[in-house]
Amino acid sequence: MNKRRKIILALIILIIAAISVMGWLGFRRYGRNQGVELKASHKMEPPDITYYLQRDEAWAEDSLGNSRFTMGSSGCLVTSIASMLDSYGIEVTPGELNQMFTSDGVYNDAGDVIWGNLTTVYPDMKVEVFSSVSSHEVEKKVEQGQYPLVKVRYLGSGYWHWVLLIGSDDNGYLCMDPLYDDKKPRPLSDHGGKIYSWRLLTMPEN
Repeated sequence: MNKRRKIILALIILIIAAISVMGWLGFRRYGRNQGVELKASHKMEPPDITYYLQRDEAWAEDSLGNSRFTMGSSGCLVTSIASMLDSYGIEVTPGELNQMFTSDGVYNDAGDVIWGNLTTVYPDMKVEVFSSVSSHEVEKKVEQGQYPLVKVRYLGSGYWHWVLLIGSDDNGYLCMDPLYDDKKPRPLSDHGGKIYSWRLLTMPEN
């Protein structure tokens, strides 16, 4: 094999290797984050819970832990948890909950919730972190009167956003969305109808 052919062969091998690496990275970034479309098989009446807003002026400027993020910009999860706790008769505002999360080390440096640390605030809380999304399992939890925290993409293709699933109607699932000040159940389809991960926090019955 002459020198020119060796160079061409080497280039071909490099190109194939580069394509393989790019494909693998693309799968890691996007292939695992395609989301699962949720479809409710029947109507489930939403509960009478408090609708909190992450941008409420009472706490919108409060920082999430020691991070640069605030309740107003990134407090959707904390706000949804506060509404979820209300369904168990635990009255706590998102601002109060954020203060407890901050003082008890529930956040990491980026202001993300460390799920395993939630029991430092509520020792009786059961925290379930699911490795995959099962539409059947999600529906079963809602039927049982438990309200999953679900991760969506804002308006279906935007930034990550957390909402609380609370029921369903003839058109699909309904959620408590802390971004909207009309304070009424909103269709999950507003965010594309897909969820990318979910958590379930439950408290013992009194």
